[in-house]
Amino acid sequence: MSSTSPRLLRYGRQLIKHRNIASVMPCGSFILPNNACSVTSWNTQQVRMRNMLSLGQPTLESHSEFFSDPEQVMPGIYKEELRSRRQSLCHIVSELVAKRGSEVNHLIVIPASSKKFMSENIPYPYRQNSNFLYLSGSYDHEAFLVLCVTGKEQLHTLFLSDPDPTSDLWDGPKTSPQAAVDHYGFDQAYLASEFESFMTSFAQKTKRKVKVWCEDRSIVERYLDPSFGFEFKNAESPKAIIDTLRLIKSPAEIDLMRHSSRIASEAFQQTIRFCAEWNAKGQTINEHQIWAKLDYECRMHGAERLAYPPVVASGGRANIIHYVFNSNKCQPNDMILVDAGCEFFGYCSDITRTWPVGGKFTNEHHKSLYEMMHKTQTELIKKVEPGISLDQLFGVMSEYLVKGLEELGIIKEGSSQSGNCQEIALRFCPHHVSHYLGMDVHDTATVGRNEPLAAGMVITVEPGIYLRTSSNQRDYLTKVGKEFNGIAIRIEDDVLVTENGHNVLTSSCPKSVKDIENWGTVPQT
Repeated sequence: MSSTSPRLLRYGRQLIKHRNIASVMPCGSFILPNNACSVTSWNTQQVRMRNMLSLGQPTLESHSEFFSDPEQVMPGIYKEELRSRRQSLCHIVSELVAKRGSEVNHLIVIPASSKKFMSENIPYPYRQNSNFLYLSGSYDHEAFLVLCVTGKEQLHTLFLSDPDPTSDLWDGPKTSPQAAVDHYGFDQAYLASEFESFMTSFAQKTKRKVKVWCEDRSIVERYLDPSFGFEFKNAESPKAIIDTLRLIKSPAEIDLMRHSSRIASEAFQQTIRFCAEWNAKGQTINEHQIWAKLDYECRMHGAERLAYPPVVASGGRANIIHYVFNSNKCQPNDMILVDAGCEFFGYCSDITRTWPVGGKFTNEHHKSLYEMMHKTQTELIKKVEPGISLDQLFGVMSEYLVKGLEELGIIKEGSSQSGNCQEIALRFCPHHVSHYLGMDVHDTATVGRNEPLAAGMVITVEPGIYLRTSSNQRDYLTKVGKEFNGIAIRIEDDVLVTENGHNVLTSSCPKSVKDIENWGTVPQT
């Protein structure tokens, strides 16, 4: 199941809209009697609080500035919401297979991210698998969740890495099975070494066929013995199903994205001012220093990290769409294009702004082209509402872009009436105008850009223009247009689709010429 079908999208949206599937009873027959850590093992508040200290991630006890309730696993997201997500996934999987005419049991395995190393014993910064985080709320690595479905019964189990004193010494505490049950809302939790016993019990209790769903076959092949008799050859990825659930954000998810957007927007404010201050001192600023300023401001205001390697491209380097070297010096008269966002408790922001290094639009070519792009992006955002698709937005952008270039005299007169605006626009803006946004920057990748938008989705709106006088542009450029050679401008905001239209989550990020120049003005001391 490599892409999301329209039927699956409709089904997922229906579940998400109501947010309350019929109550599902845990399948007690799959709970190991001797060594399971199940919800019944919690007898006293004292035991609960002692085990809460075994969590390897922020909680109310450790980060009261972000949490308001001990039942929250992530800020604003309660364990019941996480459980509802798992129930929805199990429900859709069961219903899809039933519609195919099969009645089977299901085994869904979602792994956490593994640690990755840049060199011997030196790890890269850890980032959790988004689907695992979405369904569990856990930051633990070397863990995996297993969802068992048989008939109307479900069992949600979390498997955690085995205790390792050496690992704990070097890497810090891990979540204990006892704490996992209470904090994440799983029916039970085990150590990874107990998985074989669990699966032996599952195989014995399950008389019908079992269909395996897994993101990573290597995880299944590593832990599941072929003697269990499950259909490994026909294993399917649940990614497209999870994407349908992740596509529409809950109110708590929207709040996290709003917070992430605000942090990144304020970081851009300070970065524009930072560039202007260096310029006012007569000092040449480096792209890498701008990257460092953005990273610093985001982290200082609660972000875990930047959401992706940022683009910090000054002058003609801005024509390289995914320029990430960020190592060149910025000339005072350059425009600088910065594409950056941050991640706040697993949820991303994604912003692009282009501004003069010195803070003032002193070059008329820069200013006129920027104002045209600002108008284009503003008008595009007005089109965001339920029912329109991202591909339709691209079609609208193409018309606006070609007409705007024509009015500036950059491309030949009559281009906007030629009937092939999209083909022309692609020569000057070779990327799409929008993508879905959420726990990943390019979120829910199996969902096509031709799907109609619905309330609760978050998207980007990012028209760009890249003037390189390249071979595919020369046929349309005028003599005036060639004077704009080397200029590149992209403007990007994060937009929430609402029932009645939209809401710009990044509205506090400077965008108009006036706002950019205000932030680019160095206060007199």
